[in-house]
Amino acid sequence: MQKILLATDGSDYSLQSLKKIIPMAKTLQAKLTILSVAEEIPFIRGTEGMSKEELDALVSSINRETELGLEKARQLFKSAGITVETMMRAGKPAEVICEEAERGNFDLIILGDTGRGGLKELFLGSVSNKVVHQAKVDVMIVKRKD
Repeated sequence: MQKILLATDGSDYSLQSLKKIIPMAKTLQAKLTILSVAEEIPFIRGTEGMSKEELDALVSSINRETELGLEKARQLFKSAGITVETMMRAGKPAEVICEEAERGNFDLIILGDTGRGGLKELFLGSVSNKVVHQAKVDVMIVKRKD
């Protein structure tokens, strides 16, 4: 059985990309795991000068948002009759996605071309671009249509 890691940031763009995977997931009958990465505070610009309470509140907000996005993705597949596992990690998204894919012996990573950040680079979003170049397993990029 093939193991597929579906990476999402919970954004509408990312969820639209995941919707495109449903027919393929039904056909392959692969083991699917949805991963969402909460970006850690040291990596977020604009946090300089914030108090500990403000930083703690920001971390809590990021974690809640990440959990909500992960639950939306899980429900998307559940409503299609597909069982998925979910995992949430913290760190730099591209690095965490690649690490989890290798650690979990996944055969394929699937993620959208752009996510929460929108179009940050000429052709691919920054996370998807990094994953394509850093992953040690196959990567499928799902393009969204506007």
